[in-house]
Amino acid sequence: MRRSVLCALVVVAPARGHADGNAIVGGSPRAIGRAGAAVVGDDGGGALLINPAVMARRDTTRAELGGAAVEDTVEWQRDALGVPLSVARAGSRVAPFGAGIAALGDWVVGVGATTAAVVARSLPHPRDVPGDALDKLGQAYDYRYAGIAGSYRRDMVAIGAARRLGDSLALGVSLGGSRVAVIEQRRIWSSSTDRDATPDPDAHTDQSDIDLKLSGTDPLVASGVLGVLYAPGDTPIEIGASLGWSRAVQLDGSVTAAGIAMGPAATTTAPHASLRLDQPLAVRGGGRYVGDRVVAELDGDLWIAPSGSDAAAWQLRGVHVADGAADPADPGADLTRVPSRISQRTHLAVRAAVDFAVVPGFLWITGGYAFATGATPAAQLSPSFGDLGGHTLGLGLEATAGSITVTLGWSRTWSPGTDAGSHLQVDGPFAGGSGPVPSGTYYGSNDQAGVLIEAEFGGH
Repeated sequence: MRRSVLCALVVVAPARGHADGNAIVGGSPRAIGRAGAAVVGDDGGGALLINPAVMARRDTTRAELGGAAVEDTVEWQRDALGVPLSVARAGSRVAPFGAGIAALGDWVVGVGATTAAVVARSLPHPRDVPGDALDKLGQAYDYRYAGIAGSYRRDMVAIGAARRLGDSLALGVSLGGSRVAVIEQRRIWSSSTDRDATPDPDAHTDQSDIDLKLSGTDPLVASGVLGVLYAPGDTPIEIGASLGWSRAVQLDGSVTAAGIAMGPAATTTAPHASLRLDQPLAVRGGGRYVGDRVVAELDGDLWIAPSGSDAAAWQLRGVHVADGAADPADPGADLTRVPSRISQRTHLAVRAAVDFAVVPGFLWITGGYAFATGATPAAQLSPSFGDLGGHTLGLGLEATAGSITVTLGWSRTWSPGTDAGSHLQVDGPFAGGSGPVPSGTYYGSNDQAGVLIEAEFGGH
């Protein structure tokens, strides 16, 4: 039976690994039940994203089809008495996966398509509060200036090739193209009548707020992975490593802005929004022991964030804010820049996984554990995109009958409560009136379930 299992977090995800975290636990659904350990063990379609050299382990023709369901939650608790816990309302997201691999002479070639990252978070929106409950706005929605909702999706196509050099060494390379889409919902402070006042998130009214929905798409983001595998035939130990790169994501799209009754008004004229997200360099390495009934793998992942990637900002055109209700003569101001809540730093993960043959040749059980540091600086955490890192437990089953292998996997990531002073500011179109958003404690979890079916033909 094939003992390989799949992938760690994709280099192109924004943080967890968006952190990646917030993204899929691996390059294919099979990695989910092993907490992402796969730098050496994955010789299927997930190798296109993690370590393409490992495809050279088998010279068979293979077709894979599967998918994963991902549910990412975040909770916020302000450091103040009597403030309620704010709980996420975003639902599950589906990430499909498909790949094909075949031997062409001395080369093994693979092609695949997958949703490499899918993040969706949302806390309750202040616009949903009933009119007779505005006196509760300050406590119930005190996070509103930090961020309300956000989504990040990367759909990817990759092609790669691997070749053996002698009996023990293999090299591989893969190239990918991705479509990235980001949506971010924010509230900003827009009091034109009292521009020098410090914004008060505890105010019992939102009549100085503007609702923003920023969205953008990059239709083609290039990426690549170089990999190496050392697997001598006379020893049960295999070693692998890879280096992944992605071009910066350059999003272009639009922005919608809405004022509040009896408060500031927002008007748009051919609105445009753009955002640049630099991507980390991914360095991966690991080793695997291959026994008759037990296979064990230990991996490490390091994402090296470029300088300045902790402070991305949307650049805007065509958005004007004025407080005509309070002062019809006030000319207002153009809104040209809004900091994004996507923030990255260098971070790492350590993963371990074990496969055990319950029925040799037919049924394996898999398990894994991973620990990842937070991909978002603690002072830059937000409800919409903050990644806390944490502990991941994965469990799975893999069964083979003839040329068909079916893999089922489940994982859960627990993020410890993180309480740090926030460096985020209340944003707005005017020079004065800025101040820090409230500090508090963030909690998070990520649940994933996946299935993968592989059909194998010929070779060995």
